[in-house]
Amino acid sequence: MHNSFQQARNLDGVFELAAMRKEPVLLVDDMVDSGWTFTVIGAMLRQAGCPEVYPFALTSTAVAHADG
Repeated sequence: MHNSFQQARNLDGVFELAAMRKEPVLLVDDMVDSGWTFTVIGAMLRQAGCPEVYPFALTSTAVAHADG
């Protein structure tokens, strides 16, 4: 994706919640690139009544920059 707006727009309508228990959720993804998947699904879970969402990713594609 070229920018954050396009990344977020790509997720519009992609996810659906079938059922939601009113308990905290551990949200697991294999990797994080922009963070929009966590943002969108986390917001959906919270709107459905989930009291807490804990995102966890196995890896990140972000490049670390050294200071100096």
